[in-house]
Amino acid sequence: METFVPATRRAQLLTLGVQPSSQKGLEFGALNNPIIRPAQGDIRFVDYTTTQGLRAHPHAESIDKSAIVDVDYVWSGSGSLATAINTGELFDYAIASHVIEHVPNIVGWFHGIADVLKPGAVFNLAIPDKRYTFDVKRKSSTLGELIEAHFLQFTHPSIRQMFDHCYGAVAVEPGAVWRNNINVELIPRMCGDIALQLAYDSALEIVKTHRYYDSHCLIVTPLSFLSLIEGLSLLKLFPFVLNDFFLTEVGEFEFFLHLEKPSKMGVLDLRNRQLSALKNCKEKVIASTRLAALAADPG
Repeated sequence: METFVPATRRAQLLTLGVQPSSQKGLEFGALNNPIIRPAQGDIRFVDYTTTQGLRAHPHAESIDKSAIVDVDYVWSGSGSLATAINTGELFDYAIASHVIEHVPNIVGWFHGIADVLKPGAVFNLAIPDKRYTFDVKRKSSTLGELIEAHFLQFTHPSIRQMFDHCYGAVAVEPGAVWRNNINVELIPRMCGDIALQLAYDSALEIVKTHRYYDSHCLIVTPLSFLSLIEGLSLLKLFPFVLNDFFLTEVGEFEFFLHLEKPSKMGVLDLRNRQLSALKNCKEKVIASTRLAALAADPG
């Protein structure tokens, strides 16, 4: 078995608390670039469709379709992941890098994942910061949108989720807003002058055929995401505790979460632990924002 050695800070953050050689894990949406490879440990891959379906998708030219991983479990993110796995086994860790933003129903997604993790298992995520991606001009997701998706059990991006993605995405490379001092208001739409009509026509296609359009369904900044998790925790809809949180670094376009599935405890104790951790992380974000503002305008 190959020894896993994280080569970058990013790989380190996505494998916090993980021992691939002795633990069993899940990675979601690995596509052609898994964080941990099967030669390095017992890792299973989960995606919304089969390997063949992923290879048939019109990916960017940078994606080597022949290198797309073999998908072990097909799961939409709603309903039971345990049923999709169908072995009764529990896992020691989970990894999801730039996956959650594509998930139509993140409440169902979090619960499905928690159900197949052992108590004390870790769940590490990388999440795009909308301020530095093609979502820069889109409105942040609301708690009401998450609850709607949960109650309606979305398995595909909804008409609204797809429409807002198609019409709202702009033509900018990840992180370029940092590096190039770009005027956000002048960035053209990713789909150009046809964006509105394309969004409308695609909405009609969803109505007629229930077609799956890969879309960014969750639009967040670090602080807005923490606020969403806080709301879900207050509603007893979040099955994890936030162990650590890593802000978007200058020049980058993603932030990281280190979650833990808690051991069995009372509802009140769990909520208090969740809210305490979230309070600390939100204070960290606010303090960092103030420091950045002072550095930009010290006087």
